[in-house]
Amino acid sequence: MFTQSSNLSETRHGRATSPSPTPTAAVSAGTRSRILDAAEAVFGAQGFRKTKLEEIAAAAGVSRPLVYRYFHNKGALYGVVVERVLREWNEVLVAEAARTTPGTAHKLRLVLTACLRFARERTVLQGLLARDASLVRAKYGDLFEGGNSLLRDLVGRILDDGMQRGDVRMDLALDDMAHVVSEVFISYTFRVLAGGTGQVGERRVDAIVETLLHGVIAQPPLR
Repeated sequence: MFTQSSNLSETRHGRATSPSPTPTAAVSAGTRSRILDAAEAVFGAQGFRKTKLEEIAAAAGVSRPLVYRYFHNKGALYGVVVERVLREWNEVLVAEAARTTPGTAHKLRLVLTACLRFARERTVLQGLLARDASLVRAKYGDLFEGGNSLLRDLVGRILDDGMQRGDVRMDLALDDMAHVVSEVFISYTFRVLAGGTGQVGERRVDAIVETLLHGVIAQPPLR
């Protein structure tokens, strides 16, 4: 998924070093999480290219050599940050989709709103799409495609449930509808983030959902 340096025992500052000892399990989880939190904040503020591991170590309150115990290099750390943020993003959307709602349109509105809210709160996503867009496409595109696939599956389940309840059209292929809806969600969220504002009012979200769902929600017969 990402490329990591395979030999930490190679030279640093021109001298051979011994492999770092593995941290104990009790300390490891907390320290690793603290490093990831700091890395997300610093990458989000400065982008990948301008960020130095020393800055991440300082933000995490650890030494630079300790960072190397957990992550072989800056690229490996960045990849784990991206993967973690996308995984947590998906978890938030799944939780929203699990809520009891009056209908399919309301549930999809919850998912889009949660998608935008999460993206606003995690500033590293703005960095991914603005400063580091070319890097992300080149090295971490598989992670984003995996996230897109999860969203399509989630939207597909929501629409399928709507079909069973009779409030989603039956004359269109489920996969096609799920693909279109999820692509609009993703594209709009990314456009908002890439624009740097991250602010979208509820009326705009409602308008997007209503416009989008007009093509998939079953319409009552005319009397």
